[in-house]
Order: sequence, then C-alpha cells, then structure tokens
Amino acid sequence: MTLAGVLMLLAWGAAASLGPAMAADCATEAATLEKDHANLPRLEFTTPTDRPPYCITLETLMAFAARVKVHVAHCPNSNYVQHLAEWDKNRTAYGKLFSQYRCKRTI
Repeated sequence: MTLAGVLMLLAWGAAASLGPAMAADCATEAATLEKDHANLPRLEFTTPTDRPPYCITLETLMAFAARVKVHVAHCPNSNYVQHLAEWDKNRTAYGKLFSQYRCKRTI
C-alpha cells in the first residue's frame, strides 16, 4: 500500500471518529469505498514469509472491512449491506492471521 493510501485510511478513520456530528453523505462514501476496494492489496500475492508486506496487507484489509461496517451502520440502504457479512467474516479471519504471525499495527 502506498503512503497516500495509508494517509487516506488515517484521514478517513479520524473523520469517522467524529461520529454523528458529521453529516453522512452515503453516496460519496460508497463511491470512495468502491475506489478504495479496487485498490486493495491482494493477500494471495504475499505469504507469511514476506512478513512486513503480508502484515501490512492483512492490516489494510482489516481496516477496509472496518470501514465497510461503519459505512453500513449509518448508510443502511448502501449496496455494501449485502457484502457486510462477508467483510466482517474476513475481518475476523484476517485478525486471527495478524495475531498468529505476530504482526504489529502500523495504521
């Protein structure tokens, strides 16, 4: 993941932490998620032996899954509602792998 991608995730996380005080623009959020989804790193291109890239990939995927969950929570009519269960299941699985390989958080 590029530095710009990491900074974008951090900025989004900071904005999301403002909670209900910030008006949700669901269409814009969904479009941003679509764009970011297309740019997610692919886990099958890294292995646990490629420790730093593998850990960063897992962490990036877990962060994206958390973003989907937050988005669906305040945009219940989003197209992401139908994918939430899958992303939530993946987030849990990635979290287990993240712990198993003793990854350290960077985001």
